[in-house]
Amino acid sequence: MSDFRVRTSQAGSVTLHHLQDAQSGAEATVSAGYGFNLFDLKLPIGGRVRPILYAAEGFATSPRDPARNGIPILFPFPNRIAGGRYTFGGKTYQLPINLKPNAIHGFVMDTPWEVTVFEATPQGARITGRHILSQQAPASLPLWPSDAVLEVTYTLAGRMLRMDIAVTNPTAHDLPYGFGIHPYFHLPLDPDSDNARTKVIIPASKRWVLNEFLPTGEVEPVPSELDFRQGKPMKGLTLDDVFTGLEPEGQPQRRVCRLVDETLNAEVQLSFGPEFRELVAYTPPGDGRIISLEPYTQTTDAINLQGRGIDAGLRVLKHGERDELVIEFSTVDL
Repeated sequence: MSDFRVRTSQAGSVTLHHLQDAQSGAEATVSAGYGFNLFDLKLPIGGRVRPILYAAEGFATSPRDPARNGIPILFPFPNRIAGGRYTFGGKTYQLPINLKPNAIHGFVMDTPWEVTVFEATPQGARITGRHILSQQAPASLPLWPSDAVLEVTYTLAGRMLRMDIAVTNPTAHDLPYGFGIHPYFHLPLDPDSDNARTKVIIPASKRWVLNEFLPTGEVEPVPSELDFRQGKPMKGLTLDDVFTGLEPEGQPQRRVCRLVDETLNAEVQLSFGPEFRELVAYTPPGDGRIISLEPYTQTTDAINLQGRGIDAGLRVLKHGERDELVIEFSTVDL
């Protein structure tokens, strides 16, 4: 009999989907009706199963602030588009301004998704959500050059949550896009630990120069205060930076960020492939216990930078083309 389990529950009017590995104790919960947000993740680390992510109290029953809880999914653009305005294929588009004076974080993080797979397999507990712009967010369709099909699969097994992402262009028009996630980690991992003994490691050698949170187009080596390759304590960090030049390790050339709890002698790893060229590191103001590490396939405002001839990571799919991406959350005892 498999150790993997799936089940649904009701939190008020909200249907929640639960994944479980009974052997390892790992658990995950997804709010499919609110951006397919996996907002609760518990993985074994340091001798017990511990919560890895941050979500506000009450998020399960009354989800709100979609960009500030769990794992928000950002598509077809992560982060900002300057003034909400861009030109693609000879046509100019104006997006609603949802973080003055810009548009931010795409169309899918607070809309209902269709659950297409929900099962326990010999390989893990799995859920797949599908979001088609024209169906799940029809008001956004005139705002983007093409319809888009986004599918995300979460598989929970052992000490890992794997996220498989597929983007498909179902139309005859070119589909420009960027994909990112905005996961919030709550630190320290052990309440008896201390964020002075919690180290943040980011394998970035460069950063985008920003002006009012928007890239100027210039990339520069990370200054010493933002060089996290050897790690820096979480305590006292204030970050809202777009890193690039992410250095690979191992095979198949994964990029790995680490949150190291030196009291537990254990770490959380966030790993992803070379398609994710950028990583935003963000610490919400007023709370020194939370950090978001955000892998992106492009930089902020990429669609406008690309129009200026700057390689900003904008991806473009022709009719029927499909991109596949992978992100993994895991824990390791050192």
